[in-house]
Formats: sequence, C-alpha cells, structure tokens
Amino acid sequence: MNKLIGVRLAVLFVLLSVSVSWAQLNGRVFVDTNNNGKMDAGERSAVDCVVSDGLHIVKTDKKGNFSLPGWDKQRFVTLYPSADFNCTQSFYPIVESQKEYVFAITPKERKKEVRFVQISDTETYEYRDWADQLKQYTQVHQPDFIIHTGDICYQSGMAWHAENITTQKFGVPVYYCLGNHDLIKGDYGEQFFEQCFGPAWYAFEEANTLFIVTPMMGGDYKPSFNREDIGTWLKNLLKAYPAEQPKIFFNHDLLTNGEAFDFKVNEHEVISLNESNLKAWLYGHWHNNMAKEHGSSGVMSYGTSTLAAGGIDHSPSGFRVVDVDKQGNTSSHLKWTNLNREIKIVSPQKNVAIQNAAGEIQLAVNVYHTGSAVDSVHYALYGDEGLNWNSALDQSKWQKMVQKSDWTWGTTLKPEESDSYTLVVNAFLHSGEILNAKHSFSAKQPKKTNVNGEWFNLAGNPAHHAVVDEEHEMPYQLLWTSNIGSNIFMSSPVLYENMLVMASFDDGDAQNCYLVGMDATTGVERWRYQTQNSVKNQLVVAQGIAIAVDMLGVTYAVDVLTGKLRWKRDLNHDRLPGIVNGIVTDGQLVYSGFGKALCALDVESGDELWRNKAWGGGNGTTPTMTIADDVLIASSQWGAIYAHNRHTGELLWKRGDAGLRFRDGVLSYKDGSFWVTGKGTEKAVPGILHQLELKTGKTIQTYETGMQQSGTSAPIILKDRFIVAGSHPGVAALNRETGEQLWRFEVEPALLYTPSYYADRQQSIESTPLLIGDKLVFGAMDGRVYALDATNGTLLWKTELGAPVVTSAAVDGKRFYICDFAGNVYCFQAN
Repeated sequence: MNKLIGVRLAVLFVLLSVSVSWAQLNGRVFVDTNNNGKMDAGERSAVDCVVSDGLHIVKTDKKGNFSLPGWDKQRFVTLYPSADFNCTQSFYPIVESQKEYVFAITPKERKKEVRFVQISDTETYEYRDWADQLKQYTQVHQPDFIIHTGDICYQSGMAWHAENITTQKFGVPVYYCLGNHDLIKGDYGEQFFEQCFGPAWYAFEEANTLFIVTPMMGGDYKPSFNREDIGTWLKNLLKAYPAEQPKIFFNHDLLTNGEAFDFKVNEHEVISLNESNLKAWLYGHWHNNMAKEHGSSGVMSYGTSTLAAGGIDHSPSGFRVVDVDKQGNTSSHLKWTNLNREIKIVSPQKNVAIQNAAGEIQLAVNVYHTGSAVDSVHYALYGDEGLNWNSALDQSKWQKMVQKSDWTWGTTLKPEESDSYTLVVNAFLHSGEILNAKHSFSAKQPKKTNVNGEWFNLAGNPAHHAVVDEEHEMPYQLLWTSNIGSNIFMSSPVLYENMLVMASFDDGDAQNCYLVGMDATTGVERWRYQTQNSVKNQLVVAQGIAIAVDMLGVTYAVDVLTGKLRWKRDLNHDRLPGIVNGIVTDGQLVYSGFGKALCALDVESGDELWRNKAWGGGNGTTPTMTIADDVLIASSQWGAIYAHNRHTGELLWKRGDAGLRFRDGVLSYKDGSFWVTGKGTEKAVPGILHQLELKTGKTIQTYETGMQQSGTSAPIILKDRFIVAGSHPGVAALNRETGEQLWRFEVEPALLYTPSYYADRQQSIESTPLLIGDKLVFGAMDGRVYALDATNGTLLWKTELGAPVVTSAAVDGKRFYICDFAGNVYCFQAN
C-alpha cells in the first residue's frame, strides 16, 4: 500500500466521525497509461483487481468495476496491488458523500524475486543518523519495499515517521504495521495510526508472493477491531488468492513458537495459515534479533530489533534485508547501523607481521558501511621499494582478498624477502565509493611457546573474579588472527590444553552458527560443530567437554579436542525471547537455560538434576550466571536477580528493587558477598555498585560509580578498591572505604549500539575487564583493545580492530585471546 498521502490525510480524518454509515461502496480501477490520474480515451479498465473495505474482499469485473457491501466499522476502500502494477494511491478514506472510488494503476514488469528491508520498534520522534543510513542503503541497493513492523510509538513518533520515513522520501514503497504502542488515546486506539499511514491491515503482491500485514490485537489503548473482524477479513483474503501462492506475514509480534501457525478467529474457528503456503512471519516487539525455522513446517520467523538503538537483550542496532525467491522461500541478513565507512587493517599490527611455520603472513582488514555493501577488497603488497611514483604503475601487484565474514576480508601469503613491506588496501563499495588503508611493517619469526591452558568460565572462574596472577610487560604483539566465518557476540573464548573454543551467531538465517575449536598456538581451525541456532553468550569447559546453549535452549556438549558431540539436550525453552544469557560450570555440573528452562545438568552425561519452577517469563538478559559456594545466581531483564540453591534448585531469594530489575551486569563473588553494578534509581545517580549478602540478597552497602551502568561487565573487587566498567563513558576505580572515584578512563564512542535503548554515541564497554597483575586489559564497543595501569588508569597500550569487541579475554601465561564482533579471534603476547 503506497504511503505517499501520509500526513496529508490527517486534515481529512479530523472531519470524519468514528465511523460512517454502513453503505455499499462502489468504484472502478483503470490502467493509467499516461500516468495523469484520469481515465482518458483509449485507457482500459483493469480486471480482477482485489479491493477491500477492511472486511470484505472483491475483484473488479470485466469493466473494472467493483461493489463492496460495506460493514459497520468501514473506514477505507483499499486496492491491494498485484505484482503487475503500481498504484500511486492505493486507499481512500470512506466519505458519505463519495459516490465512487476510482483507482489509477500503471503497469510494471512482474519480478521473479523480491528483496525488502524490515525495520522495527524505532520508537522515536527525532531525526538521527540511522534514517540517513537507511536512506542511503535504499538508494544504493533499491529494495522493492521497506516494512516497519510496528511500535512507531505514540502521537509524536507516528507524526515524525509519517513526515520523514515515507515512500516519497525514500523512493521505494514504505509500509507500516500497527504495534502495541501505536494504539493511543482517541476515539479508538488505531485512529491516529490511520491518519498517518492508512489501514492497519492490508495486503499486496510482489513477484509470486502475497505479503499480508496484520495488526497487533491489543496495546496501550483498545482498538476498534477484534479477532472476529481480522479473522473474517483474513478468510476472505485467502479465498481471493490461490492456496498454493506463497504467503509472508508481517505483524508486530510472533503468532506462535510452535509449528502450527493458527489464527484463532473465535472459540470455535481457527484459520490454519500453514495450509495457505505460509513461508515466513516477520515481527518486532521484543527488541531482539532472532531467526528460527519452525520445525517440520518449514516456516521461518524473523524477529528484528531496532535500528535506532540497542535492544532489550542488547541486540545490536540494525535492520534486516530479506530476499524472497521464485517459490517464496526466504533468506536474510542484518545490516548493522551507526557505521560510517569504517576500515581498519587488523593484521599486520604495530608494524610487525608474525610469520607461521611455513613463512606465511596473514593479511586481514575489517571494513563496513551501513549505507552500502562492500563488493570487493583489493590489496597490493610492496617490498623495500615501497609505494612510490614508479611502483604505483605496477598493476600486477593488486590482488583480491577473500571475504571471511560480513565485516572481514583477508588472505594468507608468503612474501618475497624484504626488510620492510607496505600493505595498501582498497575496499570497493556498491555505492561506488572506495575506502582505503595503508600499513607498513616488517616480518618476524614467532617465539616458540607452549600452551596448556585452563580457562573454563567467564573471567576464568565460576565466581567471575576477574583477577589473574600473572605479570605482563608492555607492549602486546599480535601473534595470529583467525576468522570463524560469522559474528561473535558475548561468547568469550575458553581454553583447554592447547585448544581454544568460541561460538558464533547468525541472526540472519540461523545457518552460520558454530562452536569452533582452534589450535591456541597457531590459530589453525581444528574442528567446527554446527548448532541449531545462535550461541550468543558464554560457553564453558568441564572435564574436557565444551558446553554451550543456543537461543532455542538446546544445550550442546562436544569434546574439546575433537569437536565430536558427547551429548545434546533440548531444554524445551519454546518461548520468546531466545536464550542469550551465559552459562557457568563448577566442573561437575553445568547450569544452562533461562526461566522455566533453567536447569542443572551433569557435565558427563547431560542428565538433568533439577529444573527451575520458581520463576519464568521475563525478557532476554545478557549476564552470565554466577556460582558462589552453594548458590547459583541467574537473572531476568526487567525482572530480578534470582538466587538458587545450586544443588536442589530451590529459590533462596530474589531482588528486583533498587534498580536491580534492569539485569545487564554480571555478578561477581568475592569476600563472601555478591557484587553487581546497576542503574541508579535517580537521574542524578546514574550508576550504583551493590554489595549483596550471599544467603539473603540483602544490601550490605552501595557505592555511586559516577558512570552509567547498563553494560554486561562484572566488577573487580580488590582489598582497597573496586574497578567497574560502564556502559558510558568507560572504566573507573573506586576507593573501597570511601567510594571516592580514584580515576576514570574514557573510551571512544561505540561503533554500534548494544546496551538497551542506547542511541547517543555512548562510550560503551560490554565485556568484563581482566586484571592481569597490575594491568587492566579489556575490549570496548569502539573497536579497540586497551591495557591500562590499574593503579592510576594510565593508558599503556591499545590496538584498533575496527569492529566492536563484546567478549572478555582468556589468559594463558604471557598470552591473551580475545574476539571481535566481526568473527575474528586474536592472540596477543606480552613483550
């Protein structure tokens, strides 16, 4: 449905009452050959065009005429465009004085395939960078349409979108769904939505697929429609189109987590959408990203968070690009927002390339731009002669890099003998822009070291006390980097003997999801195991077994050395949101799941020892669970901290007051207490460090951090001070006795947004810093890895990766391992 008229209808709607009298509605459709909006001599009538009054569906006759019976809630006459024509104005508000509703259409070539963009939950009334980034992407890639799946938000938000996110401004059709926050005060809940965007339920064709927009059935205010209304319209709609025609639905929420997509009309009647060749269901609402295939039905569902800010479960800001083939089958990928022509050579680093045993060096570059895809990356490597007026003429030096992930390109080569090298990289964007980078370096042989690691949990231990008894001398040198082929979120690497294990996520199609084992000495991949869905948070190692849980609640146990599956258990999570919290182990038991799927499993067998029955529901939460003596700590975003007897599962206490219902930060256990950062309850006090009693959860003491605390970091508790990482603007140390801030180090603005609702270039840290001797080592959302003097906050070393770092490090001797969002794993060694 074309949205060109947008706000221009608002004045007309003010003149309308809640409903017009129930009357027959007549009209016609014609082919407007000269596109002047009038039916001129020689222009023909349009046959079999689908028209609706919001309840009934009819087709035009041989003369292009239609007649709708009308109904008591009628407010629009709407033409549902087929894939063969365009319609400048596809709906008219019903006016009693209107005798005839005339639609002008223009022919277009029916496409064989479709590409569209889904955005959702923008919830804003002000112009921000994402709007221009989406506009550039649309201009460059020309998708067939944009769909906003609701929660435009309140009167000011809808008015802003109707003015700024429109077909006229973007050059492609822009469609809107009705969300729960789009039902606002008025004569009926959807009244203002209609004034801005037109009907709240409708359909249109592109290629061979029918796209169907349905409204949220409830929200902040009561709508005028009910399930009988929408169900009757839907039955009529499905009768008007072939059952075998592929169908894709848009709604603000997901209809079901199961295989049967049944729309309940009333207590006695259900519409089976599966029987009408349903292919996919796209939704928002949950502010998180997730792709899921619904069992044997083959139906895909795609949940998309907001492109304007971080998601409730810290889903990165982005929009979804969906491709639909001739059969209506879908594939998708996410475009991350807030990224403007980012390019960074990540190997070599610091003017040194470490050669492998074969004398080869790794070349890798992170490159990303929200407004355009990267078509190719080319490089030239110059020896001692360097890049100059003469060497620049040698075009034979230019070679193509291989795309490793959505962000990383690279290659491995054996360079000619030279004392120094210059690497030049050009990245060619689909927009026609070229990004470039250059780095000079020398090649060196690595020092031989053995790895015999023991890093089995977040921060190396189940209490998440992030202190390592090791001294590292600056600077760090990159030994190797390796890309696992998809993105890495909060699944910080774990280490067992000489094997490093990490996990990937794919919220595009849930296909590129893996546990990957690498040789920790060389970075060479030894095995990979494909999971059913994304693994977004901490995995663990126990008894030589790597254990992880995916968003569906399936827990996997694979042999660390071989990658062979030892056992797999479906926790029957079967609800939204998907599981995004990290798991924890004591070496004998592993604690996995969320809500009613939270349980204790035997590490060796996977047998379930107990399952949580005390709490459920809640929103996705990113903290990794914590073990303290006999207590297990779990969390639920917008819920509480939950303390269980970790041997029996009994709920000991919960805390959702004092800002602790916002479950972002990981709890650490030290000195007999739990320690956790959280939001302050007053604007003047943005962040608090809480000390909680182990057995009761009661507050022992609180400290103001002077920072925002919506990140996932765990605090470091020392005898004389605390070190806390913030979601803005960096990391700080507090005097343990007085709470005074001893020092603060600010990072750069985040490359993309992750903390909930963050959208203002915040300087965020989502990982848990490690105190290695007197050095504080951490990665930040600005794409940098830092080492600070922990006594005074002085910067000792940093390196730029050009992609956010959401993981914490794993340490073995003089080395540490860390991952970036682009899917790269890095091994750094102290001097």
